Amino acid sequence: MNKKLAELLAEVFGLRATEIKPDLTQVDVGTWDSLKQMDLVMSLEREYDIALEIPDIVRMTSVADIVAVLAEKGVNLEA
Repeated sequence: MNKKLAELLAEVFGLRATEIKPDLTQVDVGTWDSLKQMDLVMSLEREYDIALEIPDIVRMTSVADIVAVLAEKGVNLEA
């Protein structure tokens, strides 16, 4: 898991970075509601200088989906 992304997701969802795993889903995180989804979107757009479209936003229901969307937007998460 990319450290920067894990820290960003942990901050948005009020978790520890060590709890952020690819199989973590919206159902697993009690704080991941529609408002947190928009907080997530704004944080990702700001951090990675990207624009997320509605289909991207709707698709992001797990950490694995977030990683996939970021990769499609050209974000390199290898570092």
